[in-house]
Amino acid sequence: MGQIFEFIADAALEVLDDYYTECHVCNSTGVDLYTYQGKLMLEDGTVDDDIYAVCADCIKTQPLIPSGEWAYSQTIRDYLTAQQTTPQAYDALLQKLLKQYRQTPQLPLFLQYDDRPLCCNTLTEFTGYPADEKELFHITENNTYWEKQVAEKSEYMDFRKYGLPEGERDIAAFRCPACNKAYFTFQFT
Repeated sequence: MGQIFEFIADAALEVLDDYYTECHVCNSTGVDLYTYQGKLMLEDGTVDDDIYAVCADCIKTQPLIPSGEWAYSQTIRDYLTAQQTTPQAYDALLQKLLKQYRQTPQLPLFLQYDDRPLCCNTLTEFTGYPADEKELFHITENNTYWEKQVAEKSEYMDFRKYGLPEGERDIAAFRCPACNKAYFTFQFT
């Protein structure tokens, strides 16, 4: 698991470039900033919805809500419903998973919608994008495909037969920190 963020491997973590120079939450400069499009719930009950670049400390400690939470929370609910938990366990797990999601930068870049795999009642760790064709084949042929849930791969995901995806970041790899099961997502433009 990542040292900076629990659900992003350090090797996969991307710091924003110099376009953003200060954290949009605490205004700190000279710190690494990470992609986080969302809103900050302010103490007076108002919302600052102009959040794009946030430091690690603020992501981990401030009341941030990613802009994709409204859709991803349904993925979490569907996952928990399939687990057939008690109502109390369902509520506790929902809050745990939402907290994990909120305290994680928006990596990988999901082109269509946030869709981080869930496993063993936890978020999975983003381990990176395939570095080359060989790694892409390995990931897509051996990892479990995820599309809002464990899903069957389309025959067109045979990238040896049908050609490579358009973008280098269309495929993202994940692993469960509890059981080590490997997953991948495929989102294209």
